Amino acid sequence: MGRLRAYETLKETREYSYIYNHGKKWHYEGALVFYLNDTTKRVGFTASKKVGNAIKRNLAKRRLRAIFLDIQPTLNDGVYVFVAKEKIHQLSYEALKKGIIWSMKKLNCVKE
Repeated sequence: MGRLRAYETLKETREYSYIYNHGKKWHYEGALVFYLNDTTKRVGFTASKKVGNAIKRNLAKRRLRAIFLDIQPTLNDGVYVFVAKEKIHQLSYEALKKGIIWSMKKLNCVKE
């Protein structure tokens, strides 16, 4: 597994808000995926308090980050935001990964 060196992380609320308002989104039972076609490579991971306490939220973000690292070579350039849902802890890693890949295909952000 690699690192997110190629991708700049989103830090400010206004960056997330812009993606939420202008990007395409697709939801899966474990996570919501936002994508904005852009020449830059940026990514953000969020989990609200609905997901659970800080330990569960951090676990959810780590799982999403690990899946993103696995699939990033197959993705187009752009801005990605992953939002963990409450059900993320009920899904296995493989089921979550399969759902994220399916969401990416639906958003047309997978390289041909």
